[in-house]
Amino acid sequence: MPDIKKIYTGDGTDRSAVIEIDDEIVGLNQFNTLSDLVSDEMKEGIKSFTFDLSRLNTINSSGLGILISCLKKVKDSGGSLKIINVNEKILNIFKLTKLDNVFEIKTSA
Repeated sequence: MPDIKKIYTGDGTDRSAVIEIDDEIVGLNQFNTLSDLVSDEMKEGIKSFTFDLSRLNTINSSGLGILISCLKKVKDSGGSLKIINVNEKILNIFKLTKLDNVFEIKTSA
């Protein structure tokens, strides 16, 4: 499992996690890595997630599927997920696939 950087903010029910996403954890053979991480954090009471994509250089359909799966899992449990620090190339992919209307996306933190 790749080393995943996590930063926690808040306390109790307001606790949230910022997860730094890079090319190693949104590849085709890494589906369970991010999905399992989100599940584990939810078991610990985290409901609010922020995926920081500042270290992600590119994304393909498999990576988008992983992010969609995580969003569904978080929303089904009453939580929220936003994406920050998206580079122009990835933002264009979100726009082309209309996923910019599905995810809350900020180009900077």
